[in-house]
Amino acid sequence: MTLLGVQEPRLSLIPDGDRARGDKAVEFARWCGLTLYPWQEEALRCLCITDEKNLWAAREALFVVARQNGKGEVLVARELAGIYLFGEKEIFHSAHFMDTAVDAQKRLWEVIEDNDDLMYWWEDDEKTPGVPHMGKTNGKENITFPNGAIVYFRTRTKKTGRGLSVELLILDECFDLPKETYASLSKLTRAQENAQTIYISSPVNMEEHAHGAVFSAKRWAAIDKAPRMLFMEWSPDEDDDPFAQSTWAKCNPSMVSSGPGAQLVDIEADARAAQNSEALLEAFLVETLAQGNWYPRDGAEEEFIRVLDVDQVETMVIDKMRIRDLVGLTVVIDADPGRAMCSVSLAGRNKNTGDTEGMVGYHGALVTADVVGAILQLCDKVDPEQIIVDPRNPAKAIGDALDRQGIVITWMSFGDVKAATGEFLQGEKDGTVKFVDTDGLIDEAFEHAELKADAEGGVRWVKQHGIICQLTSLTYALWGARGVEETIATPHRPPPTAPVSIPNPRAAVRQMQF
Repeated sequence: MTLLGVQEPRLSLIPDGDRARGDKAVEFARWCGLTLYPWQEEALRCLCITDEKNLWAAREALFVVARQNGKGEVLVARELAGIYLFGEKEIFHSAHFMDTAVDAQKRLWEVIEDNDDLMYWWEDDEKTPGVPHMGKTNGKENITFPNGAIVYFRTRTKKTGRGLSVELLILDECFDLPKETYASLSKLTRAQENAQTIYISSPVNMEEHAHGAVFSAKRWAAIDKAPRMLFMEWSPDEDDDPFAQSTWAKCNPSMVSSGPGAQLVDIEADARAAQNSEALLEAFLVETLAQGNWYPRDGAEEEFIRVLDVDQVETMVIDKMRIRDLVGLTVVIDADPGRAMCSVSLAGRNKNTGDTEGMVGYHGALVTADVVGAILQLCDKVDPEQIIVDPRNPAKAIGDALDRQGIVITWMSFGDVKAATGEFLQGEKDGTVKFVDTDGLIDEAFEHAELKADAEGGVRWVKQHGIICQLTSLTYALWGARGVEETIATPHRPPPTAPVSIPNPRAAVRQMQF
């Protein structure tokens, strides 16, 4: 194995102080069986710098590094040091997705389980005998220790961590950190004199990450050399050639020719693809080179105001909808203009209340076979009255594929789009539009959805950045369900496109939640 990555960060802010605890933490990590690269050991060492009062010199720490470089190993080492060396009793590890939080729990547990000295650390302690335990309660994963210490592993929500006071707060994947969630989580360390918060992530791309403003603001503060902050960032300079290996090494400290780390051969493949695709180039710059498209500093951009605030959205949310109570079932497919994501929504009129109810059942990659397979499966289950697609939207490819499968598609006009948006807004005022908001997808869309008016007085959903196809598909489905007994739109067939190969669409279903 040859380590090719540059170990020193391009941007950094290292607090002054005593490094003795950091040296001890690095030695302990090696004793635990962790094999860290020099940059990871230095990150751990700097996290543990103490001031003249023996408190953490960095109350906040920010790490920006490209994906697949081993950020998780730094966190494991810091958590082990906190529990076994520094006497920290409560650590809170949060992530954007539950899968990531569970993976973090698994990594920490594997190190403990594989080292008998860690597992039986308290065996001879008369006051706290016993062994660590991994808890796998649904959504409340943790690792508890005989001395009463606990590491929580959670996804982030507005209510996550309420009532807790922790000494170490880890915000993993904080390119996605909603402001309200941050406001709640940041209070977890407020009552602790010697607490530390770690922000660690690949960079923000404001075109894709609707909740990247908090991480961006913290980064600007670090660049401005805010006190009691630790900051390390591996990223390219403005004039660096993104297709040069020297740039890849500069941005990937764990880049290797073989062995564990960011694989050179994979980076080379990503670079070749990025040279031939503008869309792939953007992803390559952000994910592989950590070239962020950061939210600007305050005052550089007009403040964004939501069309519907959180409370208004919550009044529209229902826990579930019963298909048997609905008539006029309508399915709508809509995709992000950048073709990154696609949403499928189902709606109908409740024959008991008269309200229109809907939900987003698929929100994932715009992969024709997957989406077509999911919709064919849905048609078998609920037999919708109609399937609606806007022919000006990238979802037209899905509509064309369904048409070739014998599914009749109703094509929306531009006037239909405006009518649907207006009816959604009026339905919120009248209290007649309801929806299931699985994982807060719709509320998330309102973080960057805007209204664009035309000279005729109509409005439609638009966005400056982020993803809102979950909102547009739901809006159109609710509108279509209410008008199913009327002439909803003038069916027309856009020019045919080339056939799409779908070898086994039903086997490709992913993420469908209907």
